[in-house]
Amino acid sequence: MAPSRGLQQIKLSNNLLLLNKNTLFIGKVVHAFEALASTNSYAQELLAKSKPTEGTVISAATQTAGRGQIGSKWESPEGESLSLSVILYPHFLQARKQFELNMAATLALRDALSAYAKSVVSVKWPNDVYLGPRKVAGILIQNQLAGQLVQHSIIGTGVNINQRAFPPELPFATSLYLDTGLIHDLDEVAASYLQALEQRYLQLRAGQTTRLRRDYYQHLTGYQELRTYRLPDGREFEAEAAGVDEAGRLLLRISGELQPFALKEIALVPDIS
Repeated sequence: MAPSRGLQQIKLSNNLLLLNKNTLFIGKVVHAFEALASTNSYAQELLAKSKPTEGTVISAATQTAGRGQIGSKWESPEGESLSLSVILYPHFLQARKQFELNMAATLALRDALSAYAKSVVSVKWPNDVYLGPRKVAGILIQNQLAGQLVQHSIIGTGVNINQRAFPPELPFATSLYLDTGLIHDLDEVAASYLQALEQRYLQLRAGQTTRLRRDYYQHLTGYQELRTYRLPDGREFEAEAAGVDEAGRLLLRISGELQPFALKEIALVPDIS
């Protein structure tokens, strides 16, 4: 039974109804709303009360309390951005290797946006997508573990699509519109992403982790390049990204030695010329 909170589901557009046209299971079930506090939170409520079909999508035209990594707020104005969550059951995935799902989901979003963008589309560790030097999208994955395996996952995705401007507190944000000068159909972009997500998820399920890691590194910002990084205390230093370990920590080569850093321990300094 779905959560009951007086929320108004919207009539699906023709494009949104066809989200599952080229997929096997992702997008076969879609819960679309005019507004939600958070699509991830709604997905959590669904999972608490039932077992939704794998690939169920929760979509919101407006998201009022969306979150990114480390609790950051994700702006989601109506008609300008894409906000959705996908429920998956990666029972095959070991808990210690759950970052592999991050790689699959982030690559899928990069794959999809590459069909629309003019700038180079890259991934920024751990799971953001950039157009050139600016952030266009982010992914927040919430995993529920059962012993040594992942029981279920919620992949929350936010993409800046048609924004023409951003507030001062988001100086490094961009959108597909700012990159291309074109207005894009949100449902069309969503359909492209869900198709790409299913393809990457099936690669993960088939054990093609070497391919996923190779592709992730191929598009990883700063990989094998000397870049500036910042510590929480504000100190900056130059290092070369050498990869990501099994736990999802970024491996930086500093003065010839590899050092692992977790998400809150390091930040790549934006290179905006």
